Amino acid sequence: MIEFELKDIVPRFIMNDRTGYAMAKAMEAGLRRFLEIAQAALDTVTDPAKMPEWRLDEMAWEYAIPYDYGADPETKRGWIAEARALSRLYGTKKGVHDYLKTYFYGANVQEAEEYGGEPYHFRVRLYGTAGNENEAWARRAIALTQNIRSVLDAVMFFGDDAAATEYAAAKCVGEQAHVRITAT
Repeated sequence: MIEFELKDIVPRFIMNDRTGYAMAKAMEAGLRRFLEIAQAALDTVTDPAKMPEWRLDEMAWEYAIPYDYGADPETKRGWIAEARALSRLYGTKKGVHDYLKTYFYGANVQEAEEYGGEPYHFRVRLYGTAGNENEAWARRAIALTQNIRSVLDAVMFFGDDAAATEYAAAKCVGEQAHVRITAT
């Protein structure tokens, strides 16, 4: 909150007068209330943690960032809070990963050399709830954050227990598995 001292804004001769002092104290009470309201307004405009949902939507439009207006407010807060940092990463593996992990439980972006794909190709593994809506959202988000020359080969969904399932499957066929939930 914005702080002030009455002695810094009211001359001493007014503070020494009984009537002047009473007026200064009344003005102080009004000014403190005004500053509380002003601080709340500043928070609404500048602090994503304190913004109402309508302001988060407005900020997304102002920043022109990939955004889902139907997402829950806490996810929106994360996008707005990281908007500037994330926008510098768009077009990179980390940019796609970081944007997707704000919406899904986890994400892993694999570039072509990691799985034997064509140059400039990549695939994405998402950990969370599968479904047509989530897949459509993920594909839109990837299209907005990927490098323009890159080609998406696949979007794969794995439930919350995917790591355990992958490890168990590898053991069944006699392979060794090192499961990594999120990309680094």
